[in-house]
Amino acid sequence: MWMTDEILALCDIRRSLKERKKESEGGKQYRETNLKVKRSIKEATEKWIEDQCEDIENSLKHNNSNKAYKIVKELTDTKQARATTIESKEGKCLTQEKDILERWTEYCSELYTHVATGKDPNVLNVPPSSNNARHSILRGEIIEAVSSLKPGKSAGIDNITGERVKAGGEATIDMLLLICNKILQTGVWPKPWTLSLVITLPKKGNLKLRQNYRTIISLISHPSKVMLKVILNRLKPEAENIIVEEQAGFRPGRSTVEQICNIRILMEKYLQHQQELHHVFIDFKNAFGRVWHEALWSTMRKYNINSNFISVIENLYNAATSAVFYNNNIRDWFRTTVGVRQGCLFSPTLFNIFLERIMTDALEDRCGTVNIGGRPITNLRFADDTDGLAGNECELASLVEQLDKASSNFSMEISAEKTKIMTNSKESSKKEIRFNGQILESVAKYKYLGSIISDEGSLPEILSRIAQTIAALTKLKPIWYNKNIAISSKIRPLRSLVMSIFLYTCELWTLNADIERRIRAMEMRCYRRLLGISYKDHTTNEEGSRRIENAIGPHVDLLTIVRQRKLK
Repeated sequence: MWMTDEILALCDIRRSLKERKKESEGGKQYRETNLKVKRSIKEATEKWIEDQCEDIENSLKHNNSNKAYKIVKELTDTKQARATTIESKEGKCLTQEKDILERWTEYCSELYTHVATGKDPNVLNVPPSSNNARHSILRGEIIEAVSSLKPGKSAGIDNITGERVKAGGEATIDMLLLICNKILQTGVWPKPWTLSLVITLPKKGNLKLRQNYRTIISLISHPSKVMLKVILNRLKPEAENIIVEEQAGFRPGRSTVEQICNIRILMEKYLQHQQELHHVFIDFKNAFGRVWHEALWSTMRKYNINSNFISVIENLYNAATSAVFYNNNIRDWFRTTVGVRQGCLFSPTLFNIFLERIMTDALEDRCGTVNIGGRPITNLRFADDTDGLAGNECELASLVEQLDKASSNFSMEISAEKTKIMTNSKESSKKEIRFNGQILESVAKYKYLGSIISDEGSLPEILSRIAQTIAALTKLKPIWYNKNIAISSKIRPLRSLVMSIFLYTCELWTLNADIERRIRAMEMRCYRRLLGISYKDHTTNEEGSRRIENAIGPHVDLLTIVRQRKLK
């Protein structure tokens, strides 16, 4: 916090002088000290805000969004709501902590403990992997894995944080090297490394309903992450040879912006040539939580992944046990028999491999009519966010049917309610696409990877970005209205916390006079809020710009930043 020992000492002096305030000399000293306290508080507050915003900028540059968000909460003094009641299965309101914990344990055990079976048992009939080379784990691999442990993360059941592992020095490295090689040789994991604590985090809405919580946050042992990181580093090269170019999720050098760019370029090319392009945005129900373990191991064998990796990972999953952690209490432990492990470092890679086989089976012998550079393409993916592509409506209906059949063979399920279709064409679509007895909803625009996909150009996306930016601006009212913070200090959180939201995917926008006008208006609205200028004040935009320039000096406006990013 911004409070310092010097300020506390001045406050003590002011308190003692307050008793002699009625005296002429004492009153003068009190006023001088009181002025010093106020001045010191203002300077300390400004410095603290500056330091916090600098930390936010550095965190965002290094993709440490968790730390950045934590600092934002400190700056805005916002606390997450926590419900003290929850509904039972029968709709009864539970208020006792014991009953609430029991209900959460019941719900999570039902979610992660059931027998997953696909419609086609033949998917398990895969011969053993011929790749069975075993190489001992090297000391350098352990050192690299330990150094990659992120600070500030909550500990698992063993109460050992990443900072403690790093502080152990050479002795810890030696012990971890011994344990990890033992796991590789025997396949047996230390019991604390197989345990995970499930945390329930509230979302929006009625917090009495369990569906308004995220129950996918799990705390696992930090020492176990060393072994997980070693396995991930060895597994990645094999996974990269398996996963096709259409998949961009959890892959080095690939991003959401790049995938959004691919979709928009494809749409523009088809509109330019007056050709139809049909999308089906597939939504898998609880995708990561429905992975069929036996099918995952058979998939890894099918792709000839190292048999030792398969054995070690399979043994970890067979021993995996979880418990709900609520208000520092734990009730019953339960086995997790379905889904990839939450919080596990290589879970995203395992999911990509699993989904790759589903898509391969679904699209086998299928030659789509959508082409990029003469190469047929049937889908674009970012993890489980799948955009199926087709050149006509019949092809789209066939694609949905094949994806559903392949998914059900691997115990995955497509949500008919959340799956949407969109036609990129001058003419509106007339054919209805049916799926499991339901007509899939046809939409004119769709939010994919945080960006609005539409054939109306960049305007819908920019309007969405403006709305999100204004919402973020409103959340930071405690900063804008704080008179102890100088205008120059407020600029940094405005840029790092507000403007950064607006600039997401701005590289892909097509600018015109109307869009440029909207960008300027949005920027000036932010500056007016920062300066405390109301529309009732009848202050011109020119006057607002002059005040900002007087406070921070010459600066690059938002529209220029957008243009610069487009040129990169």
